[in-house]
Amino acid sequence: MIEGSVVEVLEDSISVNCGVSLWAMSNGLIYLEEDYRVAGEVWRVHKNDPDPYPSRPHAHCISGSRRFIGCKLHLGTRQLFTAGNQPLDRFLNENQFDRLIELVRPKFPGVVLPIPA
Repeated sequence: MIEGSVVEVLEDSISVNCGVSLWAMSNGLIYLEEDYRVAGEVWRVHKNDPDPYPSRPHAHCISGSRRFIGCKLHLGTRQLFTAGNQPLDRFLNENQFDRLIELVRPKFPGVVLPIPA
């Protein structure tokens, strides 16, 4: 059995966090992503996302409060963006951001986090 934790159970689906997912893109780069739960939201952090905006790496909110789902998070400024890369006049709470950075940092040892502005 694969070890993981249930993130969300809905009527027609279930989300399971199995840890690090590795995908190869057509250019051969490894697409590394991992999910992190902070204060009720689940953030998926992409190291080699083909769309490097708003930062490389950055995070996508994939579960939790509806106000955050679908947003992207700059891993330096804490600013939230729409999925279409439009900046929102909102920032993730500093304590939540710091906790996310502490969770992400060991997984991306070659990346300075938070990302310098």
